[in-house]
Amino acid sequence: MDVEELLKRYAAGERNFEEVNLPRAMLSGVDLNGINLSRANLTEANLSRANLSNADLREANLARTNFTEADLSRAFLLKANLTEGQLSSAKLAGAILIEANMSHAFLFEANLDQANLTDAFLTGAVMPDGSEHS
Repeated sequence: MDVEELLKRYAAGERNFEEVNLPRAMLSGVDLNGINLSRANLTEANLSRANLSNADLREANLARTNFTEADLSRAFLLKANLTEGQLSSAKLAGAILIEANMSHAFLFEANLDQANLTDAFLTGAVMPDGSEHS
């Protein structure tokens, strides 16, 4: 499946895209509210300004993905790999990030209000206030 097919099927009402393999996908600014991308491979994808609110990204590989200004409100990111992810100014309010790997992620000015970071791996992550987590 390529990006064009995913967007076409999403527009037709499909929401289940488990295990899709779209490394380096260009999805900047797209509306994918409520999509299921659990166990997907989106390494190095561009999802800046995308709407992924209520998305299921459980166990997804999102390493080095660009989520700048993306809306991940109430997204389910249980055990997701966000290593070196770019999440500056992202909306993560109410997101579930339990056991997510966020090592070396950039979260400057991200909104983490009521996000669940239980057991998240944050070594080297730059937090919303600009501090680095050790």
